[in-house]
Amino acid sequence: MNFGAALVYIALFILTIYNVRRNYHLMKLRSNANIREPEKLSQDEQSQLKGFNSDKRKWSILSQVFFFTALFLAFKGTLAQLAFFMDLYTVSVICINNIDIDIVKLLGQSSGSQSEQ
Repeated sequence: MNFGAALVYIALFILTIYNVRRNYHLMKLRSNANIREPEKLSQDEQSQLKGFNSDKRKWSILSQVFFFTALFLAFKGTLAQLAFFMDLYTVSVICINNIDIDIVKLLGQSSGSQSEQ
């Protein structure tokens, strides 16, 4: 095994652990968050939410491309190539999780007097 392949495998291991931690953090946020209705958001918050959703859609498409490329390489490529595209897929899923965390934080924020009700 060469140095490049070993580096890809180590990166996959580290990224997978980080992704699991982000998933767990997102799960905790969702279970503890007091989510507001989208109608109760201010104009700025609604525009932020639209931006988050747009970014999330782009990362989701990219993650699907990486996943299907990795799936193809599982049959036709080498193990190092498969691990490389799984690295890319994991990075895109981490970005999606980060956007989801931002969305939950945005929807969970209490605005002014609404926190007292």
